[in-house]
Amino acid sequence: MRVWPGEAALWLDENGVRHPRAARHVLAALAGRVTGRLTHGRYAARTAEGSTILTGPVSALALHDAEATIQFVVRVTPYGYGEEAF
Repeated sequence: MRVWPGEAALWLDENGVRHPRAARHVLAALAGRVTGRLTHGRYAARTAEGSTILTGPVSALALHDAEATIQFVVRVTPYGYGEEAF
């Protein structure tokens, strides 16, 4: 389990989130947790003990509060732009 923000760069690298398609899937999983839509695939988000847990193919990342979640989205969103189809 990685923890935001200290291990964010490591989590992004080991789970491939710096690639546009992966970044979009991570953001979709996070949005699905908020809207109640379940996502299927390599990335998932859930709430546990007041934290948001993002699970990737290699490891999980804990976002402990709403501010951490917003910071995460701001950091990952630029990676989600590319020419690949979603």
